[in-house]
Amino acid sequence: MMSSEDQVNASPADIARLKQHFDGADPSGTRAPRTLGSPGNALYDYAHLGYVRSGANLSHGTGDPDLFDRLADLAEHERWDGLEAEAQGGNRILRNYIRWTFERAHQQDKISTTADRNYSAFNTGLATDRQATIYGLFRRNNRPDKPWAFVDWRVESGRDFMDHFPPSMRPDVVTYADNPADYIYDWRQELVVNVDHILDDQGNLERFPAALRENPHLARMALKGAVDGAEDRVRRNYKAAVPTWYPAQDRVQLLLPLSLLDAIVVDLALVVSRQGEYYRGHTVLTTAMAYNNARLLARPDSDWLQPAVAEDEV
Repeated sequence: MMSSEDQVNASPADIARLKQHFDGADPSGTRAPRTLGSPGNALYDYAHLGYVRSGANLSHGTGDPDLFDRLADLAEHERWDGLEAEAQGGNRILRNYIRWTFERAHQQDKISTTADRNYSAFNTGLATDRQATIYGLFRRNNRPDKPWAFVDWRVESGRDFMDHFPPSMRPDVVTYADNPADYIYDWRQELVVNVDHILDDQGNLERFPAALRENPHLARMALKGAVDGAEDRVRRNYKAAVPTWYPAQDRVQLLLPLSLLDAIVVDLALVVSRQGEYYRGHTVLTTAMAYNNARLLARPDSDWLQPAVAEDEV
């Protein structure tokens, strides 16, 4: 069980691991009703999506292409999979990105509907390699449990999309902070790291390299040294602090690189939150988890954060 502090500060990666909650299942095996807008479920509650590859298909790289695979082909190239060969073909990071982007669009009332209410659309925040904005298009559905049916992905210049959504009606891209300064780490502010909480929490400790998991004292010393190194790194290059969105508290947090064993290898990402006039570091993520979470805002422009491997997907 997570402590109360863990529940408050759980990352999107931790939230997503509560799969039964997301899928609306309880321990007895019965399926509880889902509500539109519950974490991560808005897209699936909003529309009938047609064929979607199963978890088994994604794990084994099988199954016919689905709507997410088509979007990966349409959008400008990105590494939407992990770096390991067996993780290729599922576009897992993209699936996570679209799921949460739609969730945010629903929260911010940025799903546009035509005057006759026969079509709706949202802005994916993605573009083609020619920088044409990509939208998700829906049509009215007759099924009572799903008010809409997914049509397909459309670029802004697509004829049928333009017919239904002229420029004045096109949905805007979602946002995550009102103040652009929230995306930048202010190195002038003090960073207070809750070392005891990080190391006493089993979920955090399991993310440390094996050599440190078995030696709490060494892990403590390594963490403190890595935090000092991360602060120096951010002072030299502000891009080393990567913004990420935390859905449970609807706030932007920042990820700092932690090199625990070797200065040239980043082992973990420290999650820091602005608390008035200082930053608080309260949990750590693997770099795989960190990338998935950061990609919700934008493609990380950093030299240390790379796409996630399959087992660390959000």
